[in-house]
Amino acid sequence: MTRREGGVVIAVKAVPRSRRTAAVGVQDGAVRIQIAAAPHKGQSNAALCAYLAAIAGVRPSAVRLRRGSSGARKLIEIDGDAARIERHMAVLAAEIA
Repeated sequence: MTRREGGVVIAVKAVPRSRRTAAVGVQDGAVRIQIAAAPHKGQSNAALCAYLAAIAGVRPSAVRLRRGSSGARKLIEIDGDAARIERHMAVLAAEIA
C-alpha cells in the first residue's frame, strides 16, 4: 500500500471465480484477493472494489481501478484520509496472517 495525496494505492493480484471474496496472502508485492464473482462484464472488478471499500471503511464510489481492468494484477485507488484507511486496512493484514 502506498500513500498518495488524498488516499492510498494498493497493488492487488485478483483471483476470480473463487468460493468467497477474501484476502488470502501476498504475491510478488501485491495483496492476493480471491473474488467470488466471475470476470464477466466487469463483475469481478466491481466486487473487488466493493470488498476493498468495505474493508477500508469508505463509500464504494471512493474506490476505483487505476490500472489492470482486464488482467489479474491491478492497482486500486482508495480516496480519503490515508491514515484512517491504513488503520482500517489493518483488518486486511489480519486476514492474510
